[in-house]
Amino acid sequence: MFNEWFIIANRFSNSGKTAGVIEKALKKLKDEKIKYSFNLTNNSGDEIKLVKKATSVGYNKILVIGGDGTIQKVVAGMVIQQSIELDKMIFALIPAGTGNDWAKSKNISTNIEKSISLLNTGNINTQDIGVASIKKKGKEKIRYFITYSGVGFDSFMLSKIEKYKWLGKLSYLMCAVMNFTKFQNIPLKIVTTKSEIETNIFLLGIGICKFTGGGMQLIKNPAGNDGLLNITIAQEFSKFDIIRNFLNLFNGSIFKERKVLTLTDSVIKISSKNGDLVCQGDGEIFGAGKIEYSVIKKGLRYLS
Repeated sequence: MFNEWFIIANRFSNSGKTAGVIEKALKKLKDEKIKYSFNLTNNSGDEIKLVKKATSVGYNKILVIGGDGTIQKVVAGMVIQQSIELDKMIFALIPAGTGNDWAKSKNISTNIEKSISLLNTGNINTQDIGVASIKKKGKEKIRYFITYSGVGFDSFMLSKIEKYKWLGKLSYLMCAVMNFTKFQNIPLKIVTTKSEIETNIFLLGIGICKFTGGGMQLIKNPAGNDGLLNITIAQEFSKFDIIRNFLNLFNGSIFKERKVLTLTDSVIKISSKNGDLVCQGDGEIFGAGKIEYSVIKKGLRYLS
């Protein structure tokens, strides 16, 4: 294995602002005499191909310069590749996205010098990796996530987010404000290893980390490495309930609401009699169908 970092950088992240971060980061890495191989993504999905390329020639240390979407795809690539065992891989990050939810959850600074210093002084920690299996018409699609996945309002909001991206960190908040009145609760059947629930949901979240959607706090007690998925079900929300709890989605007080249920389990299956469910993960639409969630316990080794 190489004693250097394989860098995967997304210069289009954060509406193109990451290009400037990349330039400064490379200069700092050279100043610190940290060895690396530099690689840019051009299209969504290049991350998975680059991880496969890296591991096939012996790289086991992957450094991302980008945001949550880039992280999610790189981690997916780490799971999918078959050249190096997952528990031999090391992941590190220079945060440069719009929301930086994973970095915020792990207390990784957006300051370039501080995040680069972790390459020499950081500790190796472990985190679970979420798995979403989306089944539709006899076909199955497997996607991976490292912060949060869900159906309901957050997926609906992501379908509207693009025109608000120019607002940077405020994009998620503004999108939510402008679109919450258009959303209708979704009837769901929710099956875990311990219970079965039928209800109408405003959102159903499956979380590993604390933050999602540019700072929303939708997971009550995210352990992140115990092999359990943290489940939040906001059910039977009226428009008044949404308005009353809107800020609580961001300040962590949503769990005081009596219509919010929290669970933990290693497997959760969700379906709707109204048709396919649109599922999102780490700020990206994964697909639509019946969804089953599971977890790869301590599948990610990262520096922080």
